[in-house]
Amino acid sequence: MKIIITAVLLLTTVVVNAQMIPDLQKNGSIKCYTIGNDSSVHYARPLAVKLVNTAKTKIDVSIPAGFVFVATDSTYQNIIITESVVATLQPGQTKQLELRGMCMEHSDHAPSGTCHYEADKMAPAKIVKLAQFIEKNKFWSPAGQNAMWALIDDEPLYAVSSLDTSQSAVLQKYLSELTGKPLTEIPEDQAYQFDYQQKPHKVTVGGEVEFDMKHKIMVVWALYSEDGILLREMYNGPVEGHQTLTFEYDAEVYSDPVYFLKLVADDKVLYNKKLSFDR
Repeated sequence: MKIIITAVLLLTTVVVNAQMIPDLQKNGSIKCYTIGNDSSVHYARPLAVKLVNTAKTKIDVSIPAGFVFVATDSTYQNIIITESVVATLQPGQTKQLELRGMCMEHSDHAPSGTCHYEADKMAPAKIVKLAQFIEKNKFWSPAGQNAMWALIDDEPLYAVSSLDTSQSAVLQKYLSELTGKPLTEIPEDQAYQFDYQQKPHKVTVGGEVEFDMKHKIMVVWALYSEDGILLREMYNGPVEGHQTLTFEYDAEVYSDPVYFLKLVADDKVLYNKKLSFDR
């Protein structure tokens, strides 16, 4: 029994002593270099961070769910962390991490390796609660990202859309409880935009892409804007062996000249194809 109690006390001590990046930067104990992570997408692991312990003692760095990294270029989205991390660094040690997070401004550019970020502070309380809920349920997904945008942008709860309807339903219910907003049906004139199972109504752009997967994996096959923002899921589920994934969308709804098709699995972009059209 004494051994168990000692172990619990030691774990508690580590967590209590952990400090956030801005506090460690102020006392000169750490250097932090953060850029967008090109190998992932904005709802999975959007940030790559390098931490350098410049102190003469061991430090524990806390990056909690709900903490915000601010883009140094205002045309890029800020990122809220959606999975807590505690990194232990010995004196002089360097650690590189890929952080789970989500974009906070729907209209700005997704993170990229050309954009640097600065560790800022915790988000407002309700946004922190959503980040913690996403972490608890492991909703590192399009549904989780749409929930974050819906809360920040004060959108109707039907904007929390996804082909994973079980996730979107749980998130809509949670946001309703968090904000007091009612759960409402999608208006008919917005059905195609928010119901990803709807077929194009007018002008269809489509095709198919073949893949060979050695092992069964869960993937998200989706349409992205030129700025790297997820627009529409087209498949969300398992693939194995030789697979043909189709894509189609309504060109009157998605009318920009450039889009990207991305296949994402295990937080990594496995396929990234540019679609370019003359208008």
